[in-house]
Amino acid sequence: MRDHTVVVGFGTKGRSAIRAVCATGLSKERVVVVDPSGKAIDAATAEGYAAVLGDATRSEVLKRAEIQRAGQIIIATQRDDTAVLVALTARQLNARAKIVAAVREEENGPLLKQSGADEVITSAGAAGRLLGLSVLSPAAGLVMEDLIRQGSGLDVVERPVTRAEVGLRPRETPDLVVSVLRGHRVLGYDDPAVGRLELTDRVITIVPAAEPETGRKGLPPAMGH
Repeated sequence: MRDHTVVVGFGTKGRSAIRAVCATGLSKERVVVVDPSGKAIDAATAEGYAAVLGDATRSEVLKRAEIQRAGQIIIATQRDDTAVLVALTARQLNARAKIVAAVREEENGPLLKQSGADEVITSAGAAGRLLGLSVLSPAAGLVMEDLIRQGSGLDVVERPVTRAEVGLRPRETPDLVVSVLRGHRVLGYDDPAVGRLELTDRVITIVPAAEPETGRKGLPPAMGH
């Protein structure tokens, strides 16, 4: 394999991450799961993924997943200290891959980044913020949960700017643009630095989730521009 996606940990977080990535078009044949549990490996292979049984903190196990040739690495282990060790080992074996990792405690995020992770998601903190938001505004909580749940209601999508959108302001596009990626910068839709969209830009949009039976749904009236 080359430029494939390696997912370390096939628990709830790992499975959700894989499904989100595959929903964007990545084939299951381009995913390799690494997990120390035989039951998890059996579940992964039953779903159509390649799988490696073993401790992902060990370089020989990651090499069996051909991590040195991977394009993306997702670390979704049960323990934060394990995630740190996996990130260190993975980065030593592959200097160019994008590494995204989950941690339970926010205080461990900086350590994981120092270990080689490009992006760190704090699972406990994110869940806590969603709980608080749901208490303060149940409707807002439902919208956020909808955005998190891949393929249902609304989805967050990154895509290139179309030629028809070049020269438009972010709020003038057909989709609801929330951020603009220009070079290595992520700019808010209302950032004065954005100005008008350029052909080399990419945009983060909120769009209706695709439905296999009926196709794309229309945006609810409240989400319109």
